[in-house]
Amino acid sequence: MRTAPPAATLLMLGVNTIALLWLERRAESVEAWGFIPAQPTLLSAFTSLFVHAGWLHWLKNALFLGLFGWYVERALGWRRWLGLYLLSGLGAVGVHWAMSLTIQPALYREGLVGASGAISGLVGYFALRFYRRRVRVLWASPHRWGLAVPMWVGVLLWVLLQGAGAILEAGQTTPSEIGYWAHLGGFAIGLTLALLWGAGAAGEREYLTQQAEQALHEGAAGDALRWLQPLLHEPQPEPYPLYLQGVAWTMLGDIEEARVAFKRALQRALQQDNYPLIRRIAERVAEIDQLHTLEMPTLRALFQHAERHRDLGHALRWLALLTRHPDTPERPEWLLLQARLLQQQGQTDAAKAVFQQIMTDYPDSLQAAMARLERRG
Repeated sequence: MRTAPPAATLLMLGVNTIALLWLERRAESVEAWGFIPAQPTLLSAFTSLFVHAGWLHWLKNALFLGLFGWYVERALGWRRWLGLYLLSGLGAVGVHWAMSLTIQPALYREGLVGASGAISGLVGYFALRFYRRRVRVLWASPHRWGLAVPMWVGVLLWVLLQGAGAILEAGQTTPSEIGYWAHLGGFAIGLTLALLWGAGAAGEREYLTQQAEQALHEGAAGDALRWLQPLLHEPQPEPYPLYLQGVAWTMLGDIEEARVAFKRALQRALQQDNYPLIRRIAERVAEIDQLHTLEMPTLRALFQHAERHRDLGHALRWLALLTRHPDTPERPEWLLLQARLLQQQGQTDAAKAVFQQIMTDYPDSLQAAMARLERRG
């Protein structure tokens, strides 16, 4: 499935690069745009997030912004991403200012510039949302990785290094160029927002879903069902885990269990108006020839969504499967819909043939009367 480009991440990369180019020959302007604890203003706290001391400073930040920003924006969307980024950046400046007044007075008249505090907020969110991910750190051979550690271990080491740097610098009269307190402040804001936005639970759901997908890819349907159990026992299961459950039961040959899972998945997907998933589920139900077992409200909603999304090809294929079952009470209705969709596609002769079939098979039905009118028209 195609994903949207990380618009907010690209925007921040562009804005910071343009700011650096514009200020490159204006050394005094960099200080003017930075945040100085001795002269604190909200404006300087904001502008300090977009200026850097030089290309090396910005390139190091850009690397982490591109790496973490893309993942976090995919999880949050661009609006919340911008909120996280800016709030973390301002929070980082606030912590830096507070520490200059208390623990590290050497920072009081020093300017603070750079996006690292805001980026640390992205790291804070990433740490909770993707804590299950593993980072490869050593090669076992030229073609495959060896040692891998969980993401939270890498983030914890980074936080410990920032904390150690901040503590060691606390009594120094000359501060280094690294804003340890800003990094810790931004990280704390990002982690707090991640907790408030339920990032941990969302990350766990993603992990379980990915493990189930991997198990299905490897043909281990039983393992997939075990991975899915926590997601399926939620009060309102999401449609995609229900869909994966149906796929697993299909692989195991239990068509009845698959039908029940696909039915629940389809109903939930219809409620959410998630048409790509609706179509995917309907295709699976069609593959096991169970479309005719779905309730009328569900089928009507399915075809309404297909028409709204102009997906007449799939709708006609599903109708062809439905109308193959002559004992289905709703068959005249599906034949009439099939004829109308064929007309919309310009298949006039095929539509007329279906109208004739309705009049022949169900001469006294309401659908036959409508077929006579529409065929004449």
